Amino acid sequence: MIVLGLILIAAAAAVVVAAVIAGGDTVALDAFGYDLDSPAWGVFAAGVATGLLLLLGILAVVAGANRARARREEIEYLREQVARHERLAGRDGDDPEVGEWLGQAHGRNRGDAPGTETTARPGATSGAAPLYRQG
Repeated sequence: MIVLGLILIAAAAAVVVAAVIAGGDTVALDAFGYDLDSPAWGVFAAGVATGLLLLLGILAVVAGANRARARREEIEYLREQVARHERLAGRDGDDPEVGEWLGQAHGRNRGDAPGTETTARPGATSGAAPLYRQG
């Protein structure tokens, strides 16, 4: 894989050098009613910049989606731990303050039979590490 990556980098560098050296001709561009004369390497550079911006945008969307998923998993894990703690402490969640923020985890665990508690693990479904530190 490393060798393939190095070959692709060398090929991209060769294309850039060829575009800059042989790109002395001007290209007439007409877009949105504007006429623009640009060297061929300028058009090539604009394409490269546009591709990099697209790549950065895609990476930002993927990173944001991963972060949101990790936060949802962490919240679910913490709710399950609080519900488990409340069950072990003998509280039924009738306290309005506790019942409001426990949400679905407490409702789901309330029907469990005694002794059949499920222990959630950090990063439940995806194997992602939780955002908090365990002591």
